[in-house]
Amino acid sequence: MRNFLLIMSWVCFCCSWTTHGEVFTSIGQMTDLIHTEKELVQSLREYIRAEESKLAAVKNWASKLDALTQVSTSDPEGYLAHPVNAYKLMKRLNTEWPELESLVLQNPSDGFVANMSVHRQYFPDTEDQTGAAKALMRLQDTYQLDSEAFSKGKLPGVHSNAELTVDDCFDMGKTAYNDADYYHAVLWFQQSLKQLDGGEEAVVSKAEILDYLSYSVYQMGSKWVSNKWIHERGQEFRRPCGLTEVD
Repeated sequence: MRNFLLIMSWVCFCCSWTTHGEVFTSIGQMTDLIHTEKELVQSLREYIRAEESKLAAVKNWASKLDALTQVSTSDPEGYLAHPVNAYKLMKRLNTEWPELESLVLQNPSDGFVANMSVHRQYFPDTEDQTGAAKALMRLQDTYQLDSEAFSKGKLPGVHSNAELTVDDCFDMGKTAYNDADYYHAVLWFQQSLKQLDGGEEAVVSKAEILDYLSYSVYQMGSKWVSNKWIHERGQEFRRPCGLTEVD
């Protein structure tokens, strides 16, 4: 029963946050986003293939001309003494180099960018992302779910594990932090730090995590712990706003 309630609660949470006058009201609407993302991945793959094909053609041309110019520059007069070489030089500079220029100027990204533009109007925005993060935290509170288990996707009644990365956990923490919800901010910054210390790769740095974590703990009132972090970590972890140790 508890597992069923958890799943139903998540459905309600994730499908009801309001943004710019609109509401994600059904799983069907969320499913549309999944199909949109699939289409964008296919478009991205097509762009990559086009770029690789273009680059291969340019590389092949460069290799051919590199070998040819080594011969021609070693003895220019002797090279041009052969009328065929003189003709082919004229042809290359008049026809082939301009063709290469046209190839280089081609932009294989046009199709992908156009596809992105079509779908962008349906993309979730920052407010949507914030709403989804808050929904996760409400679910966490309602069912007293551990942050570590949550980050590993180990939810009761859910068989597919969808994990949160270091950066995901950090962004969860920042969502709470920006809302002055320092309790959840500390939980998620700590989880982000734990996964980073465990060897997981991330874009966010340890310094930045500790920076936000220390200030969040300080805001919760745990001055001794915050001061201890500041003292041990040094100036690199003090907030740009001028966080200093307090008495």
